[in-house]
Amino acid sequence: MAVSPEQLSALVTYCTDFARTMLEDAGDFYPFGATLTNDGKLASVGGHNGEERPNPQEIYALLGGSFAADAAAGKLSAAALAANVNIPAEYSPSAPDGLRVHLEASGFSRFIYVPYRITEKGFLKKKRVAVFGESFAVAIAPHFFRANGG
Repeated sequence: MAVSPEQLSALVTYCTDFARTMLEDAGDFYPFGATLTNDGKLASVGGHNGEERPNPQEIYALLGGSFAADAAAGKLSAAALAANVNIPAEYSPSAPDGLRVHLEASGFSRFIYVPYRITEKGFLKKKRVAVFGESFAVAIAPHFFRANGG
């Protein structure tokens, strides 16, 4: 099934919205994702390795492996894997902190970076506000939908 630009955008929007919620509620987030099934349904995906405070890289690898296996088995049309990262300085981001969404479908693989800053608003009761900057995409080699397996 060919994935439309609107469907890919919906995956990125889901990741951006959930990251904003987590940043404003907790100031951070563990890797998470979203998938698009072959019948066009978007599903949110979290990972857990059994530890109370897991290493975020382990959760990222766990989810990435799951997405690659599901893509190879023909269960997915697209996948998005979100992580809280330091954006490489070579990209001259508007802020060093960022949401990175690894977005893939067959024949399409990008890192979507969204720089952000967290500010506090309110006088008596402080509230975190995540302010997102302009997103940008970087082409990468496929990981979930490899030409020979997905």
